[in-house]
Amino acid sequence: MPALNEMKIVVGEGYAWILLEAVLICIHMWITGMMMGSVRRRFFNKQFYENKFPDYKKLGKVMRPDGGYPDDGQGRLADKLTDEEWFTFNNYRRAHMNYLEGGFAVIVPLLIAGLSYTRWAFLAGIVYIVAREIYSQGYRRSGSKGRVIGAVALDLALLILWSMALYTCFRWGNGIDGLKRLIF
Repeated sequence: MPALNEMKIVVGEGYAWILLEAVLICIHMWITGMMMGSVRRRFFNKQFYENKFPDYKKLGKVMRPDGGYPDDGQGRLADKLTDEEWFTFNNYRRAHMNYLEGGFAVIVPLLIAGLSYTRWAFLAGIVYIVAREIYSQGYRRSGSKGRVIGAVALDLALLILWSMALYTCFRWGNGIDGLKRLIF
């Protein structure tokens, strides 16, 4: 089997901004989670437990006014919320969970695309971060219908990042010839 070509990667100073964006996305994701936590603590507080589960103290560590854990919004505690509280709680939860679900889908292609297309990857990353905030605010405020504008913009940013990342991999792998050398 012939030896594969080795490649040395040298990044320009602009790549530091791509790395910063990746960190900002992680921080933004964490902040979205903290907002979810504040809603948990607001709804699943000591008064909630005392009113809805008067014997909760007998259960010791299993059931305590700690933000409703491990109930994630569809469980025993959430069943005791009013319809409005349930709607609010789950909108915050979905905004956060969707961000977590999509984290790798943006960070990995951002880091790869930024190696070849630093400026364009950076701009797509900015669009993604802003669109993700619009998405989250819309979802928290109005439910799934409120996320549409943010979803369209962040999906466009993702498509651009994915395209640039795929092409970077293809090009850096020397295209079809490089793939043939790798396999055969």
